[in-house]
Parts: sequence; structure tokens; C-alpha cells
Amino acid sequence: MKKPLATRRDPMAGFSLVEVLVALAIFALIGVAGFSMLDQVLRTQRLTEGRLERLAELQRAMHLITLDFSQARNSSLVLDPPPTDAAAGAASVSLQRNAADAAGGSVNLRYEVDQDTLFRDIAAKAGSDPARQPLLHGVAAVEWQFYAASGGWGSVWPPADRVILPGQATPNPLAISLTVTLAENGNHLRRVVVLPGEAR
Repeated sequence: MKKPLATRRDPMAGFSLVEVLVALAIFALIGVAGFSMLDQVLRTQRLTEGRLERLAELQRAMHLITLDFSQARNSSLVLDPPPTDAAAGAASVSLQRNAADAAGGSVNLRYEVDQDTLFRDIAAKAGSDPARQPLLHGVAAVEWQFYAASGGWGSVWPPADRVILPGQATPNPLAISLTVTLAENGNHLRRVVVLPGEAR
């Protein structure tokens, strides 16, 4: 008895339902894998951009602080104590530095923390309304310290043991230190600046 011949599929018949379903399943798997990879890349890019922007903000702030205090005018630094109900270390610091223009003169600067932002107030002359520049966001606390040749580092300026005669200007410290506590992770960022020498 002869075996029946195997029926051959017509090449013009197209795809079967099983083939279409398998192709769709493979395409779906490739699509899900591609979307997951793209989502991960975009998420990593957002995190990287955020960290780079934060790093740039920190670098700008520290550079500007160094520039200001390294050009402080003689006997111009003033520590403004905070109110009695304010947090410790929240005092603001005022100083004068040489103006950047060719006309010379000086500008009045003030560093102060308000809410969670370190501000830099700039006034072209005494008594004029200052322009407020947000310098560093996400600040939990700041601490100023001042270095004197006699007593080392201290949080008060002028030191309690220094005698200032009436009418005599308080000389600047030898160096100033700013420690910033960041709100996002509690890390501390410290910058020490040596002030210009003056007659003492």
C-alpha cells in the first residue's frame, strides 16, 4: 500500500496564525526590552544632570566666597549676631571688597542664610538698597569661624579678650572659615580663606 504524498504548502498562501502570534510575541519582548533600556538611560541622565548642576552650584559659591574674602578691605569685616531665637551659627557676615571696575572704590557685601538658602547681598555704596543674590540652595546650617593670631579659631569676632579703643576700627581676622551643612545629605562643606594682611 502506497503512503499518501505529503501536502506541500502553497508559497503564496502567506503566514499562518501561529507564525503571526510568534512574531508578535518576539516583537513585544524586543519592544519591552528596548523601552526598559531607554527608560534606564533617561533616568540615569536626569540623575547625572542634577548632580552636575548641584556640583556646579557648590563650586560657584565656594569660588565667589574665596574671591570676596581674599579681597576684603582692611577693618571692614563685621559679624552680625543672630536674634536670640535663631539657630546657633546663623549669624551673617558683612565686609567691603575692592570694586571690579576701573574707577576703584568698594562694594558692600553681606552673607546671610534665609530659610534654606545662602544669600549674597551686594550694595554699591553704604546706605543703598542691596541686590540679593541666591548663592547656594539646600543649606541646613552655616557656621562662621575667625582666626586670630593670639587665640586661634573662634566663633566670635572680635574675640572677647581683644581691647578695642573708642574710635578704633576692628581689624580683620587673619583668616575666616565657613562651614556649610547641606540639607540633602547632612554633609559638611568647609572653605578657609586667608584675608589680606593689614597693620595690626
